Amino acid sequence: MPAPTSSLLESLSLEQKIGQTMVIGFDGTTVDGDLRQMITDYHIGGVILFARNIESPQQTAALTAELQRIALESGHPGLFIAIDQEGGRVARLTEDKGFTEFPSAMALSATDDPQNAYRAAAALAAEMRAVGINVDFAPVLDVNNNPANPIIGIRSFSADPQRVVEYGLAFARGLEDNGVLAFGKHFPGHGDTALDSHVDLPLVPHDRARLEQVELFPFRAFVQAGFAGIMTAHVTFPAIDQDGLPATLSSRVLTGLLREEMGFDGIIVTDSLEMGALAQSGYPPEAAAPLALAAGADLLLFNRDHAMHRAAFANLLQSVRDGKISLEQLDASVGRILQAKEKFGLLNPVPALPDSLETEAHRALSRQIARQSLTLLRDPAHLLPIRTEAAPLIVEPAVVRNQMQFPGLGATVLQVDTQPSPSQMADVLHAAANGRLVIVPVNDLTVNTRQLELVQQLDAAGSPVLALVHRNPFDAALLPPSVSVLVTYGLNPPVLDVLPEVWSGQWQPTAVLPVTLP
Repeated sequence: MPAPTSSLLESLSLEQKIGQTMVIGFDGTTVDGDLRQMITDYHIGGVILFARNIESPQQTAALTAELQRIALESGHPGLFIAIDQEGGRVARLTEDKGFTEFPSAMALSATDDPQNAYRAAAALAAEMRAVGINVDFAPVLDVNNNPANPIIGIRSFSADPQRVVEYGLAFARGLEDNGVLAFGKHFPGHGDTALDSHVDLPLVPHDRARLEQVELFPFRAFVQAGFAGIMTAHVTFPAIDQDGLPATLSSRVLTGLLREEMGFDGIIVTDSLEMGALAQSGYPPEAAAPLALAAGADLLLFNRDHAMHRAAFANLLQSVRDGKISLEQLDASVGRILQAKEKFGLLNPVPALPDSLETEAHRALSRQIARQSLTLLRDPAHLLPIRTEAAPLIVEPAVVRNQMQFPGLGATVLQVDTQPSPSQMADVLHAAANGRLVIVPVNDLTVNTRQLELVQQLDAAGSPVLALVHRNPFDAALLPPSVSVLVTYGLNPPVLDVLPEVWSGQWQPTAVLPVTLP
């Protein structure tokens, strides 16, 4: 450990060391008394921002500046200020609040140009740093090879581990070259799961040889490349931990595999300790925190609720005093945290400059990438470009409600539930009579079976159907072969902005699907 960091570590009290391991969420867009107390009296090492904390670049910069000022004036190192800004549907800094959104990880991969992953991450990092955010919990290194996965989908770069490495590492370099710490997630791999760990505890049943070939492969490359951090998954891996502990709480996974076997010397951060996977397994966050730290985590991630934060702090303190967590292990974790803060200039951070957001250039880049990512999987009836005289019918399931506004298309929009009701389906079939083109965004068809039934009924009735596959590329395999399929990898602003070019024929989609359909 470098001398300045070593001397700083030695100067910290036990309470200050424990605080450095905590990254907490909060409510509101300003600093209230409770949050201030968490910084001054509980010595927290960082905060995580969610959409609820963001109003504008100016407000965000003012918020982060005040948070850092409070930390420094109370004698603490500067804070990690973190966010989940992956691109696609996981974005807290959004265009309606003055930032630039980029297409999803899988869209980046579909462009077949890893430099697009670098460019997108570099632009995202520039906007983050401009408002005082210094940690991005990205990229996703999960290999998305399970069609029934309800949570990863287009957040993954590919079903091919090598492609995940190529694009994931490019994305991470784009972040760190521009001053934002990159945290690959979700170790040891959340791609081949059929449960959402926000709700319940998934299990990955594969043997160690298969894990090495697929799930662990991107993380080994990430470790060797020397990036800042790795985020754990609340997923069980019996081939690694026979006791069935979630990876976040497993010393076999975090210390045995990631630290000792794979040689990772960066920061291990937990996924949010409030998630249902832990709570449903009997580990509420205040109980999970000391178990995760003892297992080998360095940073403990919490959502809102300062009472819970204080309880977790007390449990961590008691666990060290009781010897359940050794002081040597705590010092090693805090040392890694302080080294990263020193490396990225965060021990005494410089105030943000929100006026440096280059949103015009960044938005042009995001549209260019979105355009290059669109994948026309099939168009047997040659529906594109749209040439029909009758105005098309757009069917909007609830997940994309009020997004499909294309004035130049002259389309009629019918809104339906995520699982369309029989009466809604009848209304759609009636409106689609006489061969009218129907555009249907579909999502997660293994779960939303009535969306699939609606497309099947339209197809059977002879209606020409263009399906927009936007959340799970594996949905394409379930659609009737006579249905045209355009894979968009999301429907956020850059994608919606370039779709009219496809309708008009200005752009012919040429990208290739980054997963293999069953």
